[in-house]
Amino acid sequence: MEGNSFNTVTLSACTFGCGMLVGYVFAKWLREQKSESEMNSQASYKNSSDEEMFSDFVQGDQKLVLVVQNGLKMGKGKMAAQCAHASVMAYQHCVVNSPQTLKKWLRSGQRKVVVKVESEEALMELAAKARKAGLIVSLVCDAGRTQIPSGSRTVLAVGPGQESLIDKITGHLKLL
Repeated sequence: MEGNSFNTVTLSACTFGCGMLVGYVFAKWLREQKSESEMNSQASYKNSSDEEMFSDFVQGDQKLVLVVQNGLKMGKGKMAAQCAHASVMAYQHCVVNSPQTLKKWLRSGQRKVVVKVESEEALMELAAKARKAGLIVSLVCDAGRTQIPSGSRTVLAVGPGQESLIDKITGHLKLL
């Protein structure tokens, strides 16, 4: 009986030890893969040629314009949060639909300008004009949990994109 008990304990200890060893090796492999992946992504950004970098600036400055619907009379914090939502949405659209534009915007300093309109109609007109011009358009609709009614269109992000194109749509608006 003692032999069976000893064999069971020995087998359990060996199984546990093997499991720990496999876990250690797997975790080390995952860390190496992650590190290698991060180095590759950093290298691809850093290894851009000088000619490629120069061509980005020759084509003109890039910017993102955030158009706030001022008629809603949002508080400063609410307005800031809505602008943040619009910025993130614009970034996400750019990642999927226009990675080259995103790359140019990131290289040119990620310029952002905040302007205002007084009505939802004006906001929607700008969105339509920007879409027609082929610009990236992101529109934030509020969930209605705090200061303003649900579904209210609060901020329109136009861009990131070439400054000269965006200015044709938003250049006449006043800064917030």
